[in-house]
This record gives sequence, C-alpha cells and structure tokens, in this order.
Amino acid sequence: MNIKHKIYCFNNSVGKTDWNHVLAVADDGHCLAGHICSHEYYFKHDIGITSNWQHDKYNKHFGEGNWELVWLDEVAPGKYPELDAAMALNQQLAEDAAKLKAAKEVPSGDSK
Repeated sequence: MNIKHKIYCFNNSVGKTDWNHVLAVADDGHCLAGHICSHEYYFKHDIGITSNWQHDKYNKHFGEGNWELVWLDEVAPGKYPELDAAMALNQQLAEDAAKLKAAKEVPSGDSK
C-alpha cells in the first residue's frame, strides 16, 4: 500500500476580509501553493480540491499522484495536530534557510 503525502489546505485569513488567502502546506513543512480569493466560495477550487489548479506544483514536489489534499475548516493552533506538525517543520525550514544564507554572507577572510 502506497502512503500518500498529505497537503493541508486552509483559509489563512484572520476575520472577515474583502480578500482571503488560502494556503496549501505539505506534511513535510513546505508551503506549496497560495491564492488570494475574493470569496471563500472559491477556496477549494482555487487551491485544487475541486479542480486541477495547483496540481502541477503538488506533482513537482511529491511526484505524480503521491499526494492527497486535505481541507481543514476553521484552523486554530492545536485544532489539527497534523497541521501544527507541518507548521513546526515549516519554521525549521525557514530557520535552516536563514542560517545557510547567513553562512554564505560571512566574509571568507580579511580583505585588508
């Protein structure tokens, strides 16, 4: 049995806004897609749950068909442990990238 990666899709907007941001975060912490929507009615279509939009990004990251989309309603810290784990991995990826960037910016020696 082939276990597919999960990609968590959710509204990332706080409160009622004129424009809403929907995100797709993979179980490995990578943010794979995001989209600004004029209304929540379009979320699932625009992030690929009810359409093939964004699927090229998901296939590129995990390989053709090695993933499944999971819609999460009313996201809040602690409500979805699997999303919390993915977000912790995302934070670690950001920290690792910042360290790598800083290491590349360190001068290799005194130029005087």
